[in-house]
Amino acid sequence: MTDNAEWKLLIATSDEPEAFLLKNRLESEGIPCRLQVQDGFPGVSHGGKTREIQVYVPVVEFEASQQALELQEADENDL
Repeated sequence: MTDNAEWKLLIATSDEPEAFLLKNRLESEGIPCRLQVQDGFPGVSHGGKTREIQVYVPVVEFEASQQALELQEADENDL
């Protein structure tokens, strides 16, 4: 993350498809986002997975991105 924007962590997950779905939702709503992968992160294992995907958004878009995250979670609960 090397540009001038200040970025903030929106969510960290071990679920790679979830991270990419969220990234696509955010970008479809015009919110830039970046994924950062952490391999072998310390702490509790997530179902045997030791990879964490962190989803970052610009600070100025954080509130809007939280709403997009809530919508994604609501969509998942409807399935």
